[in-house]
Amino acid sequence: MSKENGFLYRDGEKVFCYHGKVIYEAKIVDTKYYVEPNRDPKTGSIGPHYHIHYAGWKSSWDEWVDESRVLKYNEANLEKYKQMSRSLKKLKPAMKRTINDSPTEKTRKRKREPPPKEKEVVVKKPKPKEIITVPEPLRAILFRDWQNIHTHHLLVPLPRKPTVTDIIEDYRKNRMVSKKIENSDDGIEQEVINGLHFYFNKCVGTRLLYKNERKQYRATRLNYEHLDNSQIFGAEHFLRLFVEFPLLMANTFLSLETINVLKVHLSEFLNFLNENRSKYFIKEYEEINI
Repeated sequence: MSKENGFLYRDGEKVFCYHGKVIYEAKIVDTKYYVEPNRDPKTGSIGPHYHIHYAGWKSSWDEWVDESRVLKYNEANLEKYKQMSRSLKKLKPAMKRTINDSPTEKTRKRKREPPPKEKEVVVKKPKPKEIITVPEPLRAILFRDWQNIHTHHLLVPLPRKPTVTDIIEDYRKNRMVSKKIENSDDGIEQEVINGLHFYFNKCVGTRLLYKNERKQYRATRLNYEHLDNSQIFGAEHFLRLFVEFPLLMANTFLSLETINVLKVHLSEFLNFLNENRSKYFIKEYEEINI
């Protein structure tokens, strides 16, 4: 392939681009060429650079990258992209085995600890080592949630509105608008959206409750046995799931490539939660009276 005016790719060209260790469909929206002594302020590199917009992502994810991260949109690279999509589809059965094999409420001995007050709320896990970073405002909500339940002996009122199902549907609609498509059944992202429903429904009773909430949970399940957990609980318990995800992934046989894909999509969902936190999170908890 020959370079034109020093660039291998041109403005408006459809390409693939590495984000972390994963490739995504993208489009070049601008180009820039750095020559000594001027270097890219982000990487310190010289040569051709491209302003990338990732297909279906918000413009806030747009970034300048050097040529080493860009791939031609051809059959070979398309197959590589599809392989990543196929590997993610193995996630649901693998996670299902992990959830089903996890200890129940009655047998679990580990108590949930409060998130750190100042440090990032992250969960360390064995190989592969991955961290899902929670935005600072959501970290504050996590700590307030723990404090209300353990220190002030309060509970999240149930059932909640909006529910986890409502939040996921809002996110799906938001992504549809940003992608300008008629439906969001498009592979990787749809798998993540479907998975969030599945994991939340399975994990609430075994992984997402504090000890003080278990009596409320049992009573709520009796009163609303016809509903899934995602139709009863709201953002407060949903946020806890994102902190648990690294531990869940650590116990699966997912490839590092697949986990990197998940990390990007879960981070995008957390950003959505953060942007809409005033809509989804309650300000007042209720006294324990059950």
